[in-house]
Amino acid sequence: LRLRSTRVSSRACRVSVVVPVVNEEACISSCLASLGALDPPPLEVIVVDGGSRDGTAGRVRKARARRVALIETDFGSRAKQMNEGARVAKGDFVMFLHADTVPPLDAVSLVDRSFADPRVVLGAFTAILAHEGRTMWGMNLLHQAKTHLGACFFRPMAAARGMKVFFGDQAMVVRREAFVSCGGFHESLSTMEDMDLCVKMFYGIKSLEAGRTSLQQSRGKQSRGARLVAIDRCVHTSGRRVAEWGSLKSLQLFLVLSLSYAFGASPSALNELAGKVYSEIR
Repeated sequence: LRLRSTRVSSRACRVSVVVPVVNEEACISSCLASLGALDPPPLEVIVVDGGSRDGTAGRVRKARARRVALIETDFGSRAKQMNEGARVAKGDFVMFLHADTVPPLDAVSLVDRSFADPRVVLGAFTAILAHEGRTMWGMNLLHQAKTHLGACFFRPMAAARGMKVFFGDQAMVVRREAFVSCGGFHESLSTMEDMDLCVKMFYGIKSLEAGRTSLQQSRGKQSRGARLVAIDRCVHTSGRRVAEWGSLKSLQLFLVLSLSYAFGASPSALNELAGKVYSEIR
C-alpha cells in the first residue's frame, strides 16, 4: 500500500479514515489498496478491529509499515469502534468507511470542498450497491430517497431546514471538532447509530440521557445552524447483505428498524430487534 505524495493544500490532507472491521479478511486488503490509491492521500488510515476471529488483523499488520494503523479491541460494537478510531485520529475531518466500500479516487479533495463552509459538520457520499456484477438499482433509489426525504417522516421542519439521513455505507464524514463535542456515536446502539448521529449533530446534542436516542432527546429543540451535506460523488459498496437476505426481506428490515427509531423506540428495543436478524455481515 503506497500513499502517494501529491501537492495539495494542507487542509485537504487533514482527512483521517477510520475503518471498523469484524471478520473482514475477504475484503480488507482490497479496502486498503483502494485507500492507497486516493489522490491526494488521506492523512492516515486507522483500522479498528472489534474482535475478529479470522485473518483480518494479520492482513492489516502487513500494511502497518505503510501508514496504516491497527487498533485491536473486543468491543463488538461498530459505534464503539468508530468512536475509538476518531479518538486517536489526527485529522480535522474523519471519514468512517466500511471495509466493503470503495471511495472515489478524489475523495479527500471532495471532503475538502464539501466542508469549506464552517457550518458543515457532517456529510456523506451517494452509495451504489452492487453484488457479483449486478447493480441493485431498487435499493440504490431507496438510499437516495432516504437521504433526502427520510427526515420528512419524523422531523418535517428539520428536513425543510436541511436535515438529512445518512447510513454508514455512504462513507460518512464528520468535522472532528463537532463530532467530539457531541460525544460521537451513541454507544448504547448496536444498530441505527449512523442515523442517530445525523440527528445528534444537526441539533448539536452534547449529552444523552440514559436509555434515550438522540431523536427522543431532540424533541422541542432547534438546530443551532449546523449543516449536513450530500457529497456530490458516489462510493461503491457491496450488496452482500441484500444478496444474503433477498431484496424483500432487506426492505422489510430497513423499514422496521428505521420506523422503530423514528417512532421513538429505545436503544434497548432497537438492539433487541437488530439482534434477531443481523448476521456478522456488516
